[in-house]
Order: sequence, then C-alpha cells, then structure tokens
Amino acid sequence: MSFSKFISKQSSKPSGLFGRFIMPFFFEFGNIELNNLVFDTLSVKDSDHLLEIGFGPGALINKIAKKMKSGMIEGIEVSNSMIESAQKKNKKFSKEGKVKIQLADIESAQFDENNFDKIFSVNAIYFWKEPNTTISKIYHFLKPEGQLTIGFHDKNEMKNMSLDSDVFNLYSPSEISDLLSGYGLFKDIQTVSKKGKQRMLHCVSAIK
Repeated sequence: MSFSKFISKQSSKPSGLFGRFIMPFFFEFGNIELNNLVFDTLSVKDSDHLLEIGFGPGALINKIAKKMKSGMIEGIEVSNSMIESAQKKNKKFSKEGKVKIQLADIESAQFDENNFDKIFSVNAIYFWKEPNTTISKIYHFLKPEGQLTIGFHDKNEMKNMSLDSDVFNLYSPSEISDLLSGYGLFKDIQTVSKKGKQRMLHCVSAIK
C-alpha cells in the first residue's frame, strides 16, 4: 500500500496503533483553525442540542461543551480509536450528561425526526458515501429552523496533497451549496471563507 493511500484511509477511519496514537494529534492540531471557524459560525446557545458527524478526537465537542450550560452535544464517529480519544477528553462532560458519543456512521445513524438544533461536521464530508442521501437524513434530524454547518478545506489546495481519490471526494464551496440546495430542502445558504496559516478554510451553513 502506498503512503498516500495509507494516510488517506487513516484520515477516513483511523485504526491500529497509528490511528490510536498518531491520528488524534494529527487531527487536533491540523483542524484547529477550521474548528474555530465552525465554532464561530454555529453561535452556540446555552440550551442547544447539537450533533457532530465525525468528531475525531473530540476537540470541538469539548470546546462547545465548555460553553453550554444546559444544552447537550452528541457525536457519531466510525473509528474506535477516535471514540477512545474523545471519551478521555470529554470524560467530565459525559458524566454530567452534556456529551454523548457513539460508534456509528451517518448512513446508518438513527435519531428522532426534528431532534437537533444544529448539526455540523469538520473535514468529514469527503468520506460521505452517498452525500445526497446523507443531506436528506440530516434535514430530517434537524428541528424546524435548525442549522447545518459543514467545514472543509479548499478543493484546489487539497488536490496538491497527494490524497487518494478513491477515499477522498473533494468539494468547492459552490458544490457544497448546490448539494444543500438540492430538492429545495435547505434555505439561507451562506458561505464563510477565511485564509488560514497554511490553507483556505471554508464553512457552508444552511437553515432547514
């Protein structure tokens, strides 16, 4: 297996010793700027009920939990390695009932309809196998006027990173906007772009 394919697969679903000990640091420090942009875009309220899709080591969940007083944040993740890392980081908030995380992918996740005020993901959309179906599921999970926020890195810049195209599906802001506007599900679609220290950061939000 080439190093490019190995890193791409680890990014999609960290596993083994590399996934357990290396990838948490890779995600935590590599996603700091994008996590901050998504955090600002979410404008979390004290009583919000949120869901993160693909939370990695749980850094953004931790930041949001610190801000909320009476709300709750849930998360789904496909990697046991990331579950372990996120549980350690959010142990206090899990005991308090603020944080609930589980092993699941968005394609098979089961939540009540009209359940969440806000659903978000950071650098996870690349791995959604059926994005149109996933967007439709998210729509039903959101409460009326609920917010979906998707954070991701620039498509053109990521093309230069030697990522495996069989693992990564890259998107531009306009492609994400078109995805969210399909079937007339979401409204008020907005894009925030910001130049990071190493690459462009994008955040697309929409309202149910």
